[in-house]
Amino acid sequence: MTTHTSATPREPESHNIDASLKHRARLLITNGSIPMQTRLLIRYALEIKDPNLGQLVNRVEGGK
Repeated sequence: MTTHTSATPREPESHNIDASLKHRARLLITNGSIPMQTRLLIRYALEIKDPNLGQLVNRVEGGK
């Protein structure tokens, strides 16, 4: 049986989070005017280094 060798393995995605994004996320987590559920979501995204954290922080800062 032959194997197909033209496929290349996927590069693992980098989950580095910029220091300024971490700072902005931490400020939102401590902001009492933001609903608790939203703050918990931001905290979890920060913990797991979610690549969509920037989008989430931008949306919360924008009032959406």
